[in-house]
Amino acid sequence: MDRLRAYQIFVAIVARGGFGRAAADLGISPANVSRNVQQLEASLGTRLLERTSRRLALTDSGRDVYERARRVLDEIADLETSFADPDSAARGRLRINAPMTFGLAWLAPLLPEFAAQHPAVELDIRYNDRVIEMTEEAFDIALRISPSGSESQVSRKVAPTRMLLCAAPSLLAQTGDAERSETLRSLPRVGYQFSDTGNVWSLLAPDGSRREIDSPCAVICANGFGMKAAVLRGEGAALLPEFLVHGELASGEIVQCLPTLHSEAMDIRVVYVGRRHLARPARLFIDFVVERFRRVPWESPRR
Repeated sequence: MDRLRAYQIFVAIVARGGFGRAAADLGISPANVSRNVQQLEASLGTRLLERTSRRLALTDSGRDVYERARRVLDEIADLETSFADPDSAARGRLRINAPMTFGLAWLAPLLPEFAAQHPAVELDIRYNDRVIEMTEEAFDIALRISPSGSESQVSRKVAPTRMLLCAAPSLLAQTGDAERSETLRSLPRVGYQFSDTGNVWSLLAPDGSRREIDSPCAVICANGFGMKAAVLRGEGAALLPEFLVHGELASGEIVQCLPTLHSEAMDIRVVYVGRRHLARPARLFIDFVVERFRRVPWESPRR
């Protein structure tokens, strides 16, 4: 058994999510892929993968082997890249996870430009709002939105954003006052399915005190696009990211409620598994995204 090749095959299986896809990528037969994994498991004396008819999952040992093998393979790739022509084309697959709303609204329009610059890099991008484990699901890069300064993983800041309390003018016309939290408590609310606060709105006042709004939600949506649509229809007020509603705020289709109160500052960050030996396609993509948002397009003039 060629041990290095076996580790490459194992990493490809995890990255592609299956034996067949790994075999197609590597240009070998599924039987060859299966044989290499069996031999690798036998040589290590442990089971690496749990295979059922419906899914493929890493065992605890498999997760450890995958992380360590991938680091070694990345170092080998980095070594080879260091001797390559710096002007040569970057190549390889880059697996990216991004929040659905930010990803579709702001990241997706940039991808043709990156693809034109690096045609040999294959982008595999998944947009969803659930929490993912990067190693478990074999992502190279993830874009995440979190409170400013809270990110503990290896990451780079892409852009700041704010969460704003928003409602349609037609909804606010029922109360006649969008400046008082007592009034807002009486309005129907639009909640977010994946909220890590249970849809409790916690807002800071100018004096540093915190105000919480925890009335029942009339509507729960799975992503920001659904929430914004519900707000535009007048179905409720919502806490929405500035990057999603800046256009509607400018046009007056949506109004900011309680402008004297604000949520904690948020950062959009690009997160990756390791700082050292980051594969060249990943480095290029990170630099590309950071550069494109150097001037934040949704920032309002007052900020």
